Amino acid sequence: MTNNLNLLTIDAFFSSSDPASDLNIVSLIDPFSGEVANFKKQDLPVPDGKYLYRIKKNGNGPVSYYKRIITDDISITIADVRGDGMTDDSVEIQKLIDEMEAGQVLKLDNRRYMLYQPLQINKAIKITGSSTKSQLDLPPFLITNNNHGIIINAYKTVINGQEITINASGTVLEGFGIYNATLYTTAPNSFTGIKIIGTPEVHAYDIILKDLAINGYQTGLEANYLWSSQIQTVKIGNCKTGMHIKNNSVNNEISNNTSISIDVKVINQQTGEEELIDIPDSKGIFFEGNTSQEGWRIIDTFIFNVYQGIYAEKTSHVNVLNSMIDFCRHIGIVIGAESHNWNINSNYIALSHPGYGIYLANSVKNSSFTRGNKIIDNDILIYDNAIPDDTSIGVNIRGKESLYDDVRGNSIKNFKVYDIRADSGLKTTITHNKCLSDISPNITGNFITNDNLGTVYYQNLNDSLHLGKVKITYADTFPSVSSPDWKRGDIILNTGPSVNMPIGWVNTTDGTNTWKPFGIINN
Repeated sequence: MTNNLNLLTIDAFFSSSDPASDLNIVSLIDPFSGEVANFKKQDLPVPDGKYLYRIKKNGNGPVSYYKRIITDDISITIADVRGDGMTDDSVEIQKLIDEMEAGQVLKLDNRRYMLYQPLQINKAIKITGSSTKSQLDLPPFLITNNNHGIIINAYKTVINGQEITINASGTVLEGFGIYNATLYTTAPNSFTGIKIIGTPEVHAYDIILKDLAINGYQTGLEANYLWSSQIQTVKIGNCKTGMHIKNNSVNNEISNNTSISIDVKVINQQTGEEELIDIPDSKGIFFEGNTSQEGWRIIDTFIFNVYQGIYAEKTSHVNVLNSMIDFCRHIGIVIGAESHNWNINSNYIALSHPGYGIYLANSVKNSSFTRGNKIIDNDILIYDNAIPDDTSIGVNIRGKESLYDDVRGNSIKNFKVYDIRADSGLKTTITHNKCLSDISPNITGNFITNDNLGTVYYQNLNDSLHLGKVKITYADTFPSVSSPDWKRGDIILNTGPSVNMPIGWVNTTDGTNTWKPFGIINN
């Protein structure tokens, strides 16, 4: 077959058995893109492919091996794909990916590619589109037919008796969307948009996910053994879990206006007004506690209308900075079992239903590196709603091993039980907070300074108000055992004053803690 350029098509050339056509370099017409494609003969065998590698049979002579000469990005148009949003393109796209070499770039057109099976990426390639923010054309989308979308792999296997490492570390996905044909908010499913699967022996390193839209899965992104990777400007919508982090994923970043939301609205049949769909037990970012996770940075991220904004177990050394966790239906951030050393700083955390802004619930003893969590300079509030509220607390510190936490400089408003609550004995420092809820007391805890705006409730000797160098607390008697924690001038006010009993006791010495009564009550 020829054309007006007098060139054979790729299929016509490689199906020819004429030895005379066996050339070192040959120019052919690509039947799918219509472009001129150049193939170069190889000295060594190449895999039998369809798009980038081809084998030519030359009659009774030896076969010849050819490789397509690629000088730029590889266009999806060279593959036998339809891009009509209905025809299954997954097999042909997978063939092209399998033939690509590490470092090559696959460019998607602004079309809809239907996937009846997930795409497997086993090498460091880049798949890119025109951007999900394109204003001139609709961006490229992969549409899954109720199955997983993309799986990025890193593992070891044995081929012909030899151990081989399969590693897609360095893979980049950028500038396209991936949607399930039926959204999770319409009909729940068990699928994942993008899944990264490393192993204990082979971690998935340096993965970059950027400018992506993931919509309608049970899980938007799942990460296993993900290390030193970037998730930037990724929009995850209408999934039960936005990001599911598990299996020792370490030192990664979520940033650059990444968002996770459930934003489908329905008409309330009773009120006739629009309201957001609620997915019970939905989570924005879920750090699963099957193995430890650490070193994550969550920066400039938006989480909207989920049951729990961030939920973590066995996860430590995490920074949550300059992010918005809005319209949460129960809890903004949960720091659970075996989690410590979080820095939650300069965020906006708002609830739409009764619950907790930040809930610290670690009950398992941590390592010697524990320094406590820092909850600093956050705006934490609950919106007005008609639901009876006898539970809402701004910062709720309950776990017996949530020790040495620092709650400082936060603005907390509209809660009904406490603005800040720390269980007794946790050595929580509560300083310089604006507790603005219309409740009294606003604060209960220990090591509370006098620069908080709000009313304080004192639980026992471990809970005290610090006035400069002087500590004031409440108890029914003074301590029977000396402690270096008590200094000269510290005061204990009597919780049960009566006739002929003192108002309280003042410490007159350091070290040995000599307590003297003052203010004896007379008839």
